[in-house]
Amino acid sequence: MNRHARQIIGLTLFASISMAIGMGLGRTWIVRAQEHQPVSVNTRAFEQQPIVEIVEKLNPTVVYVENTSYVRTRSNRYFGFPDDFFDDFFGQQTPRRNRQQEGNETPQRGGGSGFFISHDGEILTNAHVVEGLRGSENPRIEIRTIDGKRYPAVVLGMDKALDIAIIKIEIQNAPYVKLGDSDSTKVGELVVAIGNPLGLEHTVTQGIISAKGRSSNRLDADANLVAGFLQTDAAINHGNSGGPLINYRGEVIGVNTAIQPAGQNIGFAVPITPIKQILAELRTGKPLRRGWLGVRTLPLDHDYQESLGISEGALIEGVEKSSPADKAGLQRLDVIVGVDGRPIKEGTDLVEVIASRRQGEVVKLEIIRGGRKQTIAVTLGDRSNMGNGNDSDDRPPTSGDDLRREAAGTMNLEKTYGFEVGALDAQNRRTYQIPDDVAGVVITKVAPRTSASDRRLSEGMVIQSVGTKDIASLEEFRSEVQKASGRTILLSVRVRSGRNFSEPTTVAIPAMPAN
Repeated sequence: MNRHARQIIGLTLFASISMAIGMGLGRTWIVRAQEHQPVSVNTRAFEQQPIVEIVEKLNPTVVYVENTSYVRTRSNRYFGFPDDFFDDFFGQQTPRRNRQQEGNETPQRGGGSGFFISHDGEILTNAHVVEGLRGSENPRIEIRTIDGKRYPAVVLGMDKALDIAIIKIEIQNAPYVKLGDSDSTKVGELVVAIGNPLGLEHTVTQGIISAKGRSSNRLDADANLVAGFLQTDAAINHGNSGGPLINYRGEVIGVNTAIQPAGQNIGFAVPITPIKQILAELRTGKPLRRGWLGVRTLPLDHDYQESLGISEGALIEGVEKSSPADKAGLQRLDVIVGVDGRPIKEGTDLVEVIASRRQGEVVKLEIIRGGRKQTIAVTLGDRSNMGNGNDSDDRPPTSGDDLRREAAGTMNLEKTYGFEVGALDAQNRRTYQIPDDVAGVVITKVAPRTSASDRRLSEGMVIQSVGTKDIASLEEFRSEVQKASGRTILLSVRVRSGRNFSEPTTVAIPAMPAN
């Protein structure tokens, strides 16, 4: 065999071996790739409608809402100085009680957005867009449509609990929107906002639904709102209030209402579904008698979940005295998990459901108390009569000084939770200025970098109860803490506020890991 033939055979063998090795490695890589693959999204399955078509069809449904309020101001008769500036020199020239009557009415103007919801001129907007500015009454509302025409408007109905108002103009065959279903809206869904930010009429922005069920308590907004906001990153600014938030099917799913001024592209809209439920009532002009329960709730975070053994629900922190909840027998640390068969996952769900009912209705609450599920019927009150009182069941204190020293084998409170307590005896009452009508035990020490310090417990706070058990002595406190067996404890604490003590606040204190 000559040299040339040997080279050909050698190259052939090398190629064959390389191919075999490559196929083997390729098979191994394929198998491994099949075993561990990231989550994939088939974007071709989405039906993307062009935003241009949505805007062309729905822009004419959006209007500019101008609010002209007449604010009474005091007249400054002395060369622009306040009326009382010269009183020190010349004596009081005009009785103070009559000076307000001498003031002038100055027009103050504000602008917002709205959109037609019927062919005969009904417009949906925010209540705060059409309310009198700076406390004035009977503002003049004027509507400007996309073609520049102006129309006087009247307010048909208003619901401050949702920050929603219906106004009406005299017009025929107005283009109007279709109201969608905000309950079925998903986080990540594409949306469009149309409005009049900063006077720039019919501005269009695009974004997604960033979150659902945002509580108004966390925002610079009315804390009494009864529906969780839709959050969007579509740009919303002052003047967008009352405008529509539209999905990619051309349906309105929210009314743009609030912004978070500390951030960028963090806007909020009232969901449309609870609005649709009250439209008929709003048209009558009569005030809505929303249902009221009379409880304060806390988020059921990890510490509460561990202590109560419950993962979802509305945790009751306090029950207002003489409220419907109080009369029905609801208690602090009850967890409401359902209303008339509808699951309650958090406090926002509870507020929405109760506010959607009316005064006098009877609802069945599914609660968990002490690990057992039970049902309680409650006759709802009127939300407009909400008070500020909270439950308080103080008991006369007893000393318990003989239990200052821990018995052998009992829990080391500071080591386990990071704080120490003392009896409300005469000395501690003087030291911490605690009145005789406040019962419980007083916190005498909080160790740094512990569970107690992390939850902002501080020396001088009064612990009124552990779990649902009211504490009247140091002995009772230690007994209840022992029952927790090193798990998270729920404390009802009161803190000095000026000369008085605050209403009880529930705090969850988890046990610290053993060293």
